[in-house]
Amino acid sequence: MRELWEIRFALQRLTGTPAPDPVSAVRESLAVQSQDVPLAHDSLAQRTRATAAEATAALHAGRVVRTHVLRPTWHHVAAEDVRWLLALTSPKVLSGMAARHRRLGLAEPADRTPRLDFLLAQVAEGPRTRAELGAAFVGAGVLDRSHPEFWAQVSHVCLIAELEGLVCSGPVDPAGLNGHTYVLADSVLPPAAPRPRAEAVTELVGRFFASHGPVAVADLQRWTRLTRTEIAAAIGELGDGVTRVVVDDVELLAGTRALDERRPSARSSGPTGETGAAGAWLLSTFDEAVLTHSVLPLPGAADSVAKYGESGGGPAIWDLRRVGAWKRTERPGRFRVELRPDRPLPRGAEPAFRAAADALARRAGHDAAEFAVAA
Repeated sequence: MRELWEIRFALQRLTGTPAPDPVSAVRESLAVQSQDVPLAHDSLAQRTRATAAEATAALHAGRVVRTHVLRPTWHHVAAEDVRWLLALTSPKVLSGMAARHRRLGLAEPADRTPRLDFLLAQVAEGPRTRAELGAAFVGAGVLDRSHPEFWAQVSHVCLIAELEGLVCSGPVDPAGLNGHTYVLADSVLPPAAPRPRAEAVTELVGRFFASHGPVAVADLQRWTRLTRTEIAAAIGELGDGVTRVVVDDVELLAGTRALDERRPSARSSGPTGETGAAGAWLLSTFDEAVLTHSVLPLPGAADSVAKYGESGGGPAIWDLRRVGAWKRTERPGRFRVELRPDRPLPRGAEPAFRAAADALARRAGHDAAEFAVAA
């Protein structure tokens, strides 16, 4: 199991040779889950030796786009990959949300279309935050502010427009939630010709195995909502480009070239200079390296304090085992990290986590972190 996770960390660029820049890191991973924008940018910084600010700059410039794709979840995607991924996966995502949209009064074209048209007219005039769009919807009588799920309606009108490839993220605006703004997709995304579905599936499957492997087909299916039949056909098409690995009688797959180029060695460095992936890691709840794998997940205590639905932190990892959780608090001039271990920390772990917290703070533009271990 340890060797498996060393390989997974290496293919995710957490160890070994870093990606050249945040855009390359996103492109390699194909899509990077990004509900928690500050830590999504830190995840990219860890894979590139860049700063979180450099990842933000890539989003601001439109080279990376934040949108709903693959699942009804925020992801960072390289701009040139957005259109074909939406065409491939959005129909199933939208059909899966039909019941929710009926409850919000957005299921029928007669209800949905005028609201989408109004949204497009707003963002055609320039970037808009969610709050600005909400105010505009109310001011024009398009949505009713007294509706008990008004903000959900606003969000889902935007989500539908994203999944249909009509809008996507625009320049970062500190006034927006997570700095997010909406713009017309055509103002950001490069044009792209339609692709045959089988060709798109094969590219998605190949790039997923190269960046997330060794991984089970079940986890790829969850990540993309593709069918097992489509995935099997793509694996057959990829041929020797996919390597099969058996761990604890479970078949996993990885990109052959990625394995050859990034397989860990004694020279691979960990988070604070240790060999391989040993040492202390503070990863985001939504980091692709850990969130992807429900089959043969990262080992740890069954009663871990880590809550994988919360933002602002994630699993605390020592020697490739989850040993607790951590939480970040950031204010002007202050950056605090609190570690909540499941058990008393192993010898040498606390100073290593302190160093990891300081590294996290520096990537976020601070000199060091205030560090505390919860009792």
